[in-house]
Order: sequence, then C-alpha cells, then structure tokens
Amino acid sequence: MNRVCRLKTSLLGVLLFMFCLPGLTLAAQSSLVSVDWLAKNLNKSKLVILDVSEFIHYEKGHVPGAVKAFGPWMSMNREFVGFMMPPEADLVDMIKGYGVSNDSFVVVYDEGITPKDTAKSARALWTLHTLGFDKVAILDGGMAAWEQTEKPVSTKAVAPLGGDFTGKMVASKVATLADVKKKIGSSKVYFVDNRLADQYFGHEKNSEISRAGHIPGALLWPQGFMTIAGVDFAPSYFRKTKELEQMAKGIHLPADKNVEVITYSNHGLAAAMGYFVLHDLLGYKNVKIFDGSILEASAADDVPMVVNRWGWE
Repeated sequence: MNRVCRLKTSLLGVLLFMFCLPGLTLAAQSSLVSVDWLAKNLNKSKLVILDVSEFIHYEKGHVPGAVKAFGPWMSMNREFVGFMMPPEADLVDMIKGYGVSNDSFVVVYDEGITPKDTAKSARALWTLHTLGFDKVAILDGGMAAWEQTEKPVSTKAVAPLGGDFTGKMVASKVATLADVKKKIGSSKVYFVDNRLADQYFGHEKNSEISRAGHIPGALLWPQGFMTIAGVDFAPSYFRKTKELEQMAKGIHLPADKNVEVITYSNHGLAAAMGYFVLHDLLGYKNVKIFDGSILEASAADDVPMVVNRWGWE
C-alpha cells in the first residue's frame, strides 16, 4: 500500500471512529436543533431531553426518553416580589434530579404552538447558562413540530438517574433591580422590552403590575414576532436569522455584538425569548435578563416608567 493510500485509510478510520462514538458530536451542535436532528440522535449516550411544557401535556405524549421537567424554573423570591430565578442550590438539585451531568448535552422543548410556549424553553436554557452550562439547545417548533412531522411519541414516563451537574452562578447573565437603576440613561446599555406593544406604551398592564409603561430608553421587540407560530398552521419555529437581524436593526439595536443588552418583560419569561434570539441566534455576546422585570421595576418608586413614547427617541 503506497503512502497516499495509507493516509486515506487512516483518515477514513478517524472519521468512522468519530461518527460511531455515541454523544461525541453532540456538543458541537447549534443552540437550536431540528426535529430531524433530534430524531437521529435520540440514542446518544450523553443526550438529556427536558420537556418543560405544562404538566398535563407530558402524560398525553412526549418525545421518547424525555424527562418531565416542568420546573420550577421560576419561583416567588424571598421578598415576594415576583416569579424569579430560584436559589442556586435549589436549581442545581433540580437539574441533577432531571439526570443532567456536567458532560451532558441538553435539548429542551415545550408545546411548540405559540411563542409563549417557546419562552418556557428559552427560560430553561437561560437558567442553565446562568449556572455556567452552555451545552444546551432548544428544539425548534417544540412538540408541535415533532408531532406534525410524525416522529415517534411516547406515553412512558422517564425516571432519570441523578446526574452529577454542578453549576455556579454567572453574574453577567442576570441584571438585578440595582443594576437597572444604575444603567438607566446610559448610552452604553440597551434595554429591550419583549412585551406586547400596548403594555410597552402603557395603554394596558397586567393587574399585578403596579405602574404602566416601559423603562426609559427601552426598545420594543415583542416575543410574538420572533417565531412564525400560526403562519399556515406552522408550529412556533424561530424566524430565519436574516429576518431576525433585520428586526434587530429596525428596533435600533446597534450592529456591534459587544454592546450590553438587558431584556425584560412582565415576569422575565418573554424576556428569555429576547435573550435567546439576541445571544444564541444573533450572536450578541453581552446579553442578560432583568429577572424581576417590570413586576419588580414598577413597584420601585425611584424607577421612572415611560408611556406613549418610543425608547429610541
């Protein structure tokens, strides 16, 4: 065998080795995976699938091997301000209980019918990111896409073995009320409001919100525009990157991916959609969620609330 043939044989052996090892290529995947990708990788040894849809949906049918992981991804904090991230130790125990280990690759999915459904997956992904774990992806279109493409469905509950997950809080992923107060008015920080336009302009508010309006300077990007949910009966698939880039430009976000961006909503759930789109799909490097969001900000008398005005004016 000549030298060239030996080289080709060696390269072929390496490629076969790589593709035959279960779980080896999982961590290299995007933060958004398709139903076809997940169906092909269901049996990978390092894969953990978390179903974060409403409790009752899991029993009706789920992705084979998925763990019921309804939460709590958000809970009432010690000050009874709102639905915020649970304490670090509680989250670590919960995630370990779902079978997640430090070398796992996690895929999160939801009902997949509306953007509000998808926000649950985005919130779980952000929570894992805040604990220093980034080997996680969202199933594009969720369970609706899985069923629409006639992938196998299971009703067998999964009881996972405990994982060895060890997470540590990454402060740069979370904005506190104190952070927000300091950064209001800064030309170096961009607030992005992911609520409905009526709430942003202060024409409407949820009953639990103390004051209507938005944080001064905040840009409006409602979560409902981030997916194509309902278009020709489509599940909640994320829009193409080019469309999302045009939207980011249209709301006056700078092209510089190093700028600091803080997303918020009423309770921090829709804000997770903003985080995922900006951080994982568009590549903005310094994105965080104001965890207390408007629920906390509106209750603070020293945080001004703006009505009937665009944030970029």
